[in-house]
Amino acid sequence: MKLKRNLGLLDVFCIATGATISSGIFVLPGLEHAEAGPAVIVSYFFAGVLALLGLLNLAELATAMPRSGGDYFFVTRTLGPAAGTIGGLLTWFSLSLKSAFALVGMGAFIRLVFSQQCPHLPVQWITLALALVFTTLNIVGTHGVSRIQIGMVVVLLALMGVYI
Repeated sequence: MKLKRNLGLLDVFCIATGATISSGIFVLPGLEHAEAGPAVIVSYFFAGVLALLGLLNLAELATAMPRSGGDYFFVTRTLGPAAGTIGGLLTWFSLSLKSAFALVGMGAFIRLVFSQQCPHLPVQWITLALALVFTTLNIVGTHGVSRIQIGMVVVLLALMGVYI
């Protein structure tokens, strides 16, 4: 089955950047600073070096095999369908955990913002509502979601600019 390529460079950039900014900049540093203190800067540096190594590998593979499918396609072509299936499932699982982490963080922030109006609203209900909203958006279609994501990334980058 051949996947259609409906997303452009800006769409893919904003989807990846939005996921990284939402959990990696707004949620994770506060949690990590509470645990590690100022040493969190060192841990972010080492995490960035490791992520750069993975990024360079994926860039090389995407250049050598320019087809839709990402990790699954690369692993299937090099190690066979069984390994490709395992790699695809692991990629799906890691994205699910990252999404759950981002949703819980967003739910905690929303509860904090509206704590005066709804003091007893559980974070789980907010997180469930956010999951339903984002699931509905994804069912509508990736191209439509990418347009919303572009708007969200512009707002996130503006907020970061104001903060800086």
